[in-house]
This record gives sequence, structure tokens and C-alpha cells, in this order.
Amino acid sequence: MLPSNVKQPMRLFSSSLCVLLQLVLCAAILALLFPADTSSADGSPSHSRKTGLSSRPSAPLAKRKSQQSLIISPDLDEFSQNPKLLDRILREPHGYFRFINETFAEAVCVRFRDDLGWIPNGNLQGDAHLENYAITEQGRGLTDFDDATMGPVVLDLVRFGVSIHLACRTNGWKEEAGPVVDSFLSGYRAALEDPGLTIPAPELVSRIRARFTADRAHTLAAQETLMKPLGVSRENFTRGIEQFLDQMAEQYPELPPHFFEIKNAGRLKIGIGSALDEKYLFEVQGPTKARKDNVVLEMKEVRDLHQISCILLREASPNRPILMQARLAYQPYRYAGFVIFALRKGDERDKTFWVHEWADHYHELSIRTSFQTPADLHDIAHDAGVQLGLGHPKSIADSYSDHLRGRLLITVAELQERLDRSISDLTQQTIAAWKQFRVEATTRKAGPNRK
Repeated sequence: MLPSNVKQPMRLFSSSLCVLLQLVLCAAILALLFPADTSSADGSPSHSRKTGLSSRPSAPLAKRKSQQSLIISPDLDEFSQNPKLLDRILREPHGYFRFINETFAEAVCVRFRDDLGWIPNGNLQGDAHLENYAITEQGRGLTDFDDATMGPVVLDLVRFGVSIHLACRTNGWKEEAGPVVDSFLSGYRAALEDPGLTIPAPELVSRIRARFTADRAHTLAAQETLMKPLGVSRENFTRGIEQFLDQMAEQYPELPPHFFEIKNAGRLKIGIGSALDEKYLFEVQGPTKARKDNVVLEMKEVRDLHQISCILLREASPNRPILMQARLAYQPYRYAGFVIFALRKGDERDKTFWVHEWADHYHELSIRTSFQTPADLHDIAHDAGVQLGLGHPKSIADSYSDHLRGRLLITVAELQERLDRSISDLTQQTIAAWKQFRVEATTRKAGPNRK
């Protein structure tokens, strides 16, 4: 049991968080119900109000409306510190596509800039692509909600469509790209038409689950190999996450007092899009003192999304990924909470992290190795479409949900040609940007004396 001097601040904290979530929700509902006025006091177009641009200096409108470049420089300090990441990006266009998510999202904002006044906003997964589709023993579907936010639904639809095109090219199924995108959008429309829709897990999901092992000791050992040195003492780490431990004690009073006692912890250095984010894994006691019942949790830094001009929630707020995953995931995470602190030496300010359970068996799809046939790709794309169709309007406002789903259906129908063209154009731009990146990176590797 928590002492009374801890319980009372936690109750006040929980109440404050609820008020904050309600304010965020109200702001989102108002944005959905009342599209921004597109004219200023002098009658000229007010682009910042139309798209929700921040007050940061931006490029001239003519330049921004023409095309947002997808090209980034390989001359980044992060690459010199993480050569494996650079190698993964150089390997294929989809790896590059994963790394430039915020740049890509802004390109979609610019492309649909003139229509953002009427395109509905919804819950966004924020980084919807095939390799963010994961299978666990508990669930399946699009995961990794680090970039989840609220904004125009075209951001998710276009991004997943480009992922499909890149996957089809990688597997030699270029002619299937259009039909697979159709499967994705058909699932999206079906879920909008029936908010109670459930569909069986794709066959590929069942095949992958059949390979999961029941050996918990082996599973925990594999997870522990991912825990790299913390860089700080275990005591400092434990003190740093006391905020999360208090949240869990408040949310799960039925759990034994020792449940969240930390047994092991380490830095986590995996991923492509999230490779440069600060991440940790830590292992807690769990329901019993038997090691096989230990529970592993992941703590990830919450990203600032200010580079994306047309979304509604940009701040690195702790509630953003927690709220969005609860609305978008087929199976929301257990033990979701957050921490705000400066853990590492040299941190100039507190950082915000969100925490959730790490599944025992977690298998992310690979566009290169997971799909045996185009049918597998069709099934996964349709399933992802259903998930987004259910999640985009979920919990926005009960009295408004039917109207919002109807608006989303109309939006997809009216934008069908533009969606197809945007997906095709941005696929070509991604490949061209990746090729240029690869040439520059190879040149830099070779050095000035290359013959």
C-alpha cells in the first residue's frame, strides 16, 4: 500500500491528467466540427489558420506548394555514431523511407495544403507502413505509436500506400501495387461503414504465431540481450522512474507491492525510424517472485513533431502516444504510463518518455522476407486498412462519430485519384531521394582521394 502522503499527490496528478486529456479532446473536436476559416481580416487567404501551421518561420508559400524535398544529407553526426543505421538505410528505399518519416509527412501536408480546410482530422498512427505491422501472442496490427497524433487522415493513407508500392517493387510484384492499395482502402472503407467490424487474423499472422516458443526463460534471456549498458547507475535509473512506478500503483492497486520492483535494465538500440531516439528496457518482478513471471517494459522518448505543419498535436506531451495507442491499437498496451526527467549526464532539460509492456513474442514484418506471395501482402494491407478505419474516428465524440465516418467515406471517394497520384509521385520521389543519398554517402565513405 502507498502511504497517504504519496496517494494524495497521485490523486491530484491523475485528476490533472484527466483535465488535460479532456482539454485536448475538446480542442480536437472543435477542429473537426468547425473547419478553420480560410480568410484573414483583409480578405486574403490565411494559410496558417487553414493548416494549423506553427508560428515558426517557414519557406515562401510558392516554394512550399510546389514540392517538399525528401532529400536529406548523409553528413549527419548521428550516422558517424551509428554506422549500422546508415548501412540499413543504404540497403533499400524502404529503409530510407522509414528514416525520413517527419520529412515525408510534411511533404504530404504541402501536397494537400489547399484541401486541408475540408479534409477531416482524426487519430493518426503517424508512421503507418508495412514494417510497423507487428504480431504478438496477444494481438496484431500497426504498432509503434511514437509519432501518433491527430491530423488530416491523408497522412496515414498516403504513407501506407507508398510503403505498399516500395514493398511490391522489392519483391518483384510491381504490377500488384495498385491492387494491394485497393485492398488497403477497401478495408478502410469497410471499417468506416461498420464500426463494429471484426475480421479474422490474416494467414500470415497465424503462420508467424505458430513459430512462437512457450519457453519463457528463453524469451526473457533473448530480451535481456537487447539491454545495453545504462550509462547511469541502477539506483539513479530507479529513482528516475519512480513517477511511473507511482502511476502503476495508483492504476493497478490489485497488483502485489513487489510487482514493479526492478530486476534488470538497459539501453535499447534498435530500429530505423526510432534508431536515434533514447530508449530503455527494464525488467520488473511481476506477479510472483519466480523469474519466469518477470515482466519487461519499454521506455521511449516522446518525439517533438513540430516539423509537421498540418497536424493538431505536435508537442512532446506524455499523453499523446498513450491516448493515441488506446484509440488505434487492435490490442492496446498494458502498463502504459510516462516519465519526465533528465536521466543522462549532459541533458540540458528534462525529457519526456512513455512506458508500456514489451510483449513476450514481438515480430515485426519485413517487406523483404515476410511475404511469400502477393496474397499475403493483400491480406495484411486489408487488415491494416480495417485497423485505421476503426481507429481514425474512434472516441473523437460519440454524438459525432456517425457524421465523421460519413465524412471520411466521402473524403476517400473524392480524393481517390489524388491519393493514387500522390502515392505514385511520392514513391518515385522517395526512390530518387534514396538514390541521391546513397551516391553522396558512398562518396563520403570513399573519401577525397577516391579514384
